[in-house]
Amino acid sequence: MVKRNFLNILRVIVATLFFGCANVPAPIDSHFNKGVEHYDNQEMAKAIEEYKLALRQNPNDTFAMYNLAVVYQDRGKTDQAENLYRDVLKIIEDSFSRINLAGIFYNRGNHDEAFRQLETAADKNPDSAHPLSVLGEFKEREGKLAEAEQKYLKALSIDNRHALTHFRLGRLHLKREKFAQGIEHLKQASDLEAENPTYLETLAAEYERSGDYLEAVNFFERVSVLEPDRLDIYVKLGDLYKKKTMFRQALSRYWSALALKNDDPYIHRSVLEIYTILSEHEKEQLKTLEGQSSFARNP
Repeated sequence: MVKRNFLNILRVIVATLFFGCANVPAPIDSHFNKGVEHYDNQEMAKAIEEYKLALRQNPNDTFAMYNLAVVYQDRGKTDQAENLYRDVLKIIEDSFSRINLAGIFYNRGNHDEAFRQLETAADKNPDSAHPLSVLGEFKEREGKLAEAEQKYLKALSIDNRHALTHFRLGRLHLKREKFAQGIEHLKQASDLEAENPTYLETLAAEYERSGDYLEAVNFFERVSVLEPDRLDIYVKLGDLYKKKTMFRQALSRYWSALALKNDDPYIHRSVLEIYTILSEHEKEQLKTLEGQSSFARNP
């Protein structure tokens, strides 16, 4: 489902943000703005109420319709969401509403209608990469990989900076064992959206699979900064550092993991293993030093 991120622009909503469906900014204390705030705070019942109040004030407020539909879709109330997306489309041609409608139909098993909605969105919005990218995603889900690739490439011919399409195409190339091409598109996705942990993690996993552990570490470290509560990422980093015999870095990451979950036996065994290795290294170093004299001797 496509969610419009209104939070960052909410205070100065530009009416023409996507489709020119309004011509004045929403007031700061509007019901619409309150709805978005509640949504971002996961207060769904309050968000629904505010969007409904916004629609009472202006029944043709397509922003409020769309956001209310998204909340309903999030909560599994797809019939209500479908009706609202259709109401939006009666007023404006909105590719995002069609994309979300397609998702509802696809999940119901009505794939033909899902594809029809996406093709309509692509035809009516020829300058947008979004419908074609989602169409490629659905083709990929059905195992039609060649068709999916063509949809992704067509989407990128419209907008070569569409990060999600680069990610999807990169993932598809990996699935088809076109590893160099896959990495290239995943890199482009992560360059375009440097703070998207999904892109970074997928790229890191591919480097790990190929045995390039240092590059894998580089991208997993970036994920750990963006998602500091990911126990699995700290353990993964510890394991990768250990494989590269970078034991002190491995310890640092295992300790970060233990700070999140102190009763994990695997992590404790890993820490013990590294301390044992370091202890043996220190013993060898001490033997070497004891065999040498660091003091000048008097004749």
